[in-house]
Amino acid sequence: MKMKGIGKLAIGCVLLVSLTGCWDMKTIQDTNYLTALGFDYQKGKYIMYGQMFDFASVAKQEGGKSGQPPMIWVGREEGDTVSEAFNRLYKTTQQRVFWGHVNAYLFSKEALKQGIGKFTDGSVRFGETRFTQWIYSTDEPIEDVLSVIPFFNTSPMSSIMMQPVENYRQRSVIRPYKLYRAAALLREPGYTLMMPSLAIRKDVWLKNDKPDSKLEVNGVYALGKKGQVDWLSEDQFIGGRWLEKSTARTPLVVYMDGKAVQTVSILKPNAHIKPRKEDPLTFDIAMKCKVVIAEVIEKVDEQALQKQIDKEIADEITYTFELGKKKKIDVYQLEHVLYRQDFPEWAKVTANGEKLFESYQLGDIQVKTEIVHSGMLKNTGKPPQY
Repeated sequence: MKMKGIGKLAIGCVLLVSLTGCWDMKTIQDTNYLTALGFDYQKGKYIMYGQMFDFASVAKQEGGKSGQPPMIWVGREEGDTVSEAFNRLYKTTQQRVFWGHVNAYLFSKEALKQGIGKFTDGSVRFGETRFTQWIYSTDEPIEDVLSVIPFFNTSPMSSIMMQPVENYRQRSVIRPYKLYRAAALLREPGYTLMMPSLAIRKDVWLKNDKPDSKLEVNGVYALGKKGQVDWLSEDQFIGGRWLEKSTARTPLVVYMDGKAVQTVSILKPNAHIKPRKEDPLTFDIAMKCKVVIAEVIEKVDEQALQKQIDKEIADEITYTFELGKKKKIDVYQLEHVLYRQDFPEWAKVTANGEKLFESYQLGDIQVKTEIVHSGMLKNTGKPPQY
């Protein structure tokens, strides 16, 4: 009987030990979570910045807002490689760092000149990260950009850097990119990636009568062949929105005789580019879109209004193209269009991608707009009543 009892006890111990459990579970306070990374390159050193903040500032959005601004930490380290800089950062992170919540990468101009692949190679090899981060460039100090707080003391996860899509759908001018999309496009022959750049604006918003900094997308860095890096402001790149497939709604002020007469919203422009074999190579553009009248300052005949909208869109396309060509930037990826539509011609003029694509011009620009409605008010010829 005694041996039988010992046997039962031994079996019980074995079953108890073999039970699964959460012995290696770590609670949220035992880990540091990086949310954004910044990259720079100075004097032969790779410089990285890591942003962390208190996740209580994320949770409080559901449980009522705190009157205190969220706490943000930005760390900086450097090394002969990016991974060395990461490892140096570990020395001061106090706890284990989790990389799975990194949502944005920010590159300085000097980092872009090195190629974004040098900075992201280590992180995308690491199992905790993916290719899904939003990517931006900036000329501002990276630590300042990573420290900007959105409205109402909400989490930095609510900023335009972390969640650009809804803002872009409301005003589509410069499209945001995720890393996987950028990595794919940069591998395409003849493709120039227009990476959005972030700036800090201190002159737009006041908080309790004091300037309150906010982020804005102020232009693009063009990443082309052989390390080409050039910047265009939003005003200079204004024609790019008409050839971008993801443009959802973008505003246009209509001018007549030098005066603003109406504001319209252009919906989902659909453009097609077709190369024509001439000397130099010529690219014709045909575009159509729907128009919503957003604001009327002066009554204008509908036909004249439509004609003026067509003209202004064509002018913006031409303006950005000419400006880009002066800087040797293929702003509309015309070389890639040629590669897709006429590979033999592309191979001939670029020596299979070895020569720069320089001899080209814009041809006919045909814009066809359709005014679909005028909002909640009818667009009649009657004088305004108030």
